Amino acid sequence: MIVGAVITAAGKSSRMGAFKPLLPIGGVPAAQRLISSIYEAGIDNIVLVTGNRAEELENSLRHMNVTFLRNDMYEHNEMFDSIRIGVGHLKTQCNKILISPVDVPLFTVETVKTLLKSNASIAIPTYDNKPGHPVAIGGRAIFEILEYSGNGGLRCAIADLSLDIENIIVNDCGILYDMDTQEDYAAIVKMQQSANRL
Repeated sequence: MIVGAVITAAGKSSRMGAFKPLLPIGGVPAAQRLISSIYEAGIDNIVLVTGNRAEELENSLRHMNVTFLRNDMYEHNEMFDSIRIGVGHLKTQCNKILISPVDVPLFTVETVKTLLKSNASIAIPTYDNKPGHPVAIGGRAIFEILEYSGNGGLRCAIADLSLDIENIIVNDCGILYDMDTQEDYAAIVKMQQSANRL
């Protein structure tokens, strides 16, 4: 099985009021932390889709050996468009692709490994009956998601397409923590600090 990963990082971070990919978590920028976790899970073909402050972000991550692709229309389109840019790049290279926004930086390596064991077209992690990130897609799901033209992003694409979906319970509340606001960011930093003390 050849696995790749798409991380979307093109957004304007408007609700946060700060540039989310480079906000530190445990002394490491969020984007770098996320990439490191994916590498540790055994995935070494990683695509980062940039847009807002693209050059700054790319320069900060040059040492991580990821592929940078740009969503030049990030001010006018949605995160799903960034997903399609990344998936489109990997579609002929991989038969399974992990997808995550850059602002969900705390999911564990074990969660990634668990998702990759699934034989379903779509594997979604759940914690406390709530779905989170990352999501793993495989087989024909890769191509059907690229062709999806409806609204509502990846979640709606998954719901609308006739694909087999496996919701996988994981012992990882990090799948639910995204940092859209300063309050979200403070909660993520606190969670990471608590985990380090265990």
